[in-house]
Amino acid sequence: MRCEIAFGVDARYVKYAGIAMTSVAMQSEEANVGFHLVCDGIADADRKRLDAFRAAFPWTDVHIYDARAALDEISFPRGISPERINRSVFTRILMPELVPQSLDRILYLDADTLCVGHMGAFWSLDLAGAPLAAAPEGEAQRKAARIGMKGWSYFNAGVMLIDLARWRAQQLTAYTLAAWEEYGASFPLLEQDALNYVLDGEFLPIGRKYVQMMDAFAPWDVDFSAQYTIWHFLNEGKPWIRYADPRVREAYWQVVRGSPWSDLTPSEPWETRIAYLAGCHAEAAEDYPAAAHYFHAAAERLMEFYLEQTSRINQSGQEH
Repeated sequence: MRCEIAFGVDARYVKYAGIAMTSVAMQSEEANVGFHLVCDGIADADRKRLDAFRAAFPWTDVHIYDARAALDEISFPRGISPERINRSVFTRILMPELVPQSLDRILYLDADTLCVGHMGAFWSLDLAGAPLAAAPEGEAQRKAARIGMKGWSYFNAGVMLIDLARWRAQQLTAYTLAAWEEYGASFPLLEQDALNYVLDGEFLPIGRKYVQMMDAFAPWDVDFSAQYTIWHFLNEGKPWIRYADPRVREAYWQVVRGSPWSDLTPSEPWETRIAYLAGCHAEAAEDYPAAAHYFHAAAERLMEFYLEQTSRINQSGQEH
């Protein structure tokens, strides 16, 4: 069995894709794996690390695709400046047209994923005629209604098992980009909204056995004793940020240490909620200086927010 796995990244996220690739490789020694990186830029240092990856995991191969020219051609809706959006999110929509036409199936993964189980059953999943399989998104009905879908089945586009032949036959890349150009100003979730709008429920829903979505700082509804294939980390709670939940942190950094990116250092929490939860985890670990630091950072950011709100209210009152 051979699995083909794709990532879409900009130059900053190649390292995180490399760690996700390492997690797949560690779980897939019995199978050949082809990795396909669709990149909006890539640093020479990461190219060298990808060479080291090939040497460390000889049952894999790595292909790099330069998506910059295709990304340059994407039109943005009126009122939305390209500078406001990280355009690399569109690499997942372009990917089926950039990888070899000889490939008939591919598993797309966001860089904020971790493979924690064997891929075979997931890779072999019968798509039952659907162009892709994906995990249903939380609050699916509300998100579907918000963008004007006819149905209410809405999926998360961070992990997609794609029938490439069907995707291409239905011209999903072209239709999704057209939907983005026409309606994107009202799509808060950008290309994910556009793809859901076009498919309007035409996907195979997959359960937690294959994809467990979570916040790396607050995985409160996750059964860590269960068998999953992919962990997908949503929102701001990423596993490479300092003082993520210890159950997530231990699994993630074990993979980091076995990867060519083993010198990666944790990022500092920047978002208020994540800083607060980092403080909670530091306190539980009896790292009281770190706990004090993160609680203080969270409090400062809350204070700044409410002072700004108060100032706006006062200014509005003066204008009236």
